[in-house]
Amino acid sequence: MTPEIAEKKKYLLHWMYDFILDDEEPAYRKKDVDECDQLLTDFIHCVDTDENKKDFTWVASQVEALVKNLNELNEKLEYQLIETDQREDLCALVALVMQHAGHDYEGDITEIWRKW
Repeated sequence: MTPEIAEKKKYLLHWMYDFILDDEEPAYRKKDVDECDQLLTDFIHCVDTDENKKDFTWVASQVEALVKNLNELNEKLEYQLIETDQREDLCALVALVMQHAGHDYEGDITEIWRKW
């Protein structure tokens, strides 16, 4: 994981954890953010280390799987985990991972599958 990808992920998760601390009755808990963290870590590691990372179609399928898993998590939490700021940070993180794998994609590849 590049330092830039690690920093983007850390920033995104920081604000999710911060929400829990600031809200008396948060819509989600630390374990939910930890689950999101694991989904992102697995995605980043997979794309970073797999020999298929130069194949755009394969990378897009990994993005699709990530987005659908995030959809399920966010739905379970009544759409409270991923709001506008988190959506933008997630999309930027996905773009960085794709770029690091050698793919410059114009636009937002997550839009096709995301519900957040």
